[in-house]
Amino acid sequence: MKVLFIISTFPKLSETFILNQMTGLIDAGIEVEILAWNQVFNEKEHKEVESYHLLEKTTFIDLPSNKGARLRKAIVLFFKMLLTHPFLLKETLNGRKYGQIAYSLRLLFSLPYFLNRKSSDAVICHYGPNGNIAAFYKKNRLLKERTMVFFHGQDVTAFVKKWGEEVYRPLFAQKIELLPVSHFFAKKLTALGAKQEQIDVHRMGIHLGKIEFVRSIEKKRQQIKLLSIGRLTEKKGMDTVIKMMSCLKKASCISVQLTIIGGGGLQQELEDLSKQLEVANDIIFAGYKTQSEIDAAIFEADLLVQLSRTAESGDMEGIPMVLMEAMARGILVLSTKHSGIPELVKHNETGFLVPENAPKEAADEVIRIFSGEVARDKISYQARQEIERNFNLEKWNEKLVKRIKVTREDSGFEKN
Repeated sequence: MKVLFIISTFPKLSETFILNQMTGLIDAGIEVEILAWNQVFNEKEHKEVESYHLLEKTTFIDLPSNKGARLRKAIVLFFKMLLTHPFLLKETLNGRKYGQIAYSLRLLFSLPYFLNRKSSDAVICHYGPNGNIAAFYKKNRLLKERTMVFFHGQDVTAFVKKWGEEVYRPLFAQKIELLPVSHFFAKKLTALGAKQEQIDVHRMGIHLGKIEFVRSIEKKRQQIKLLSIGRLTEKKGMDTVIKMMSCLKKASCISVQLTIIGGGGLQQELEDLSKQLEVANDIIFAGYKTQSEIDAAIFEADLLVQLSRTAESGDMEGIPMVLMEAMARGILVLSTKHSGIPELVKHNETGFLVPENAPKEAADEVIRIFSGEVARDKISYQARQEIERNFNLEKWNEKLVKRIKVTREDSGFEKN
């Protein structure tokens, strides 16, 4: 069997959930082909990209980010296909009918691939906009396979806020399965007009077999080690974490050190904030790390702090993978009542939750966690059980394989 993945960029360091899904299918004996708009060139690479030969399985469309370069390349493509495929060519540019994906010229740029591709047994799209691409080719009979779309966060929030609530109308009109990663996003898709029978929550889990449970043991050191992981963007709430560090310093109850793993456009602003709040000496900006380096950092941490929030653009998290990874290891987690996070982290049961944008409440919770009031061993054990029950990647990949093996273009949707 063969599955085509339609994704945005590859290989993206932060999208381990896509990488793990691909390798899981390959391990199950399924051939994987990848279509991505652009290649990402990383200084460091996840070892699975090489060991599974994933770049060799990938076709890159090479969509120019510069509008002028994109238009020039589009003109060349247009005249190349004008005589052979005039109707489809016209359809790819029909903004009135297809909206954002036509205006972005993504339909035009992807047309040569879909005209020449060999069929597969199923198509998996990650992120709603790529689902719109699949919907176009399904409508125009160039994509006949069983097709499913995973929704992760930005695609159900900021993207909809920017392009309007009808942006997924072409997708919802086709026989395509919609697989949000949380019940929170499932409700959003229903509110946008998706049929209930199209929707089935499918979690992004983690490889439990690779993760040793070590419990939240008392480590013999003077400073408590806090860890935050994520791209340095607004929704990750790293400024709230830094403000929390300032509150902890003023409280003078405990000695803490924070390591921030990740990079992004807000790094300088965050470093400046740490200096302004006089906590720069207590914070390490570690930059991007590979998965193995992240694993080692989680193992050494006393508490993973993930204070996610809704960005001004409307962008929201799905359910951060780093929370799952820490919980599986027995490392305590502190996060926010944001998006689908409460579906994973139950306050005082599998971790700890505070409101968004609440550094003082977060600091108070850190003090409470390490004051002796909290049964840390019990909570870390319950967190591991939660991952085993509901976020085990092997189980979710088994369900995905079963979904793929259902006869192509069957009469209904199979729900898990």
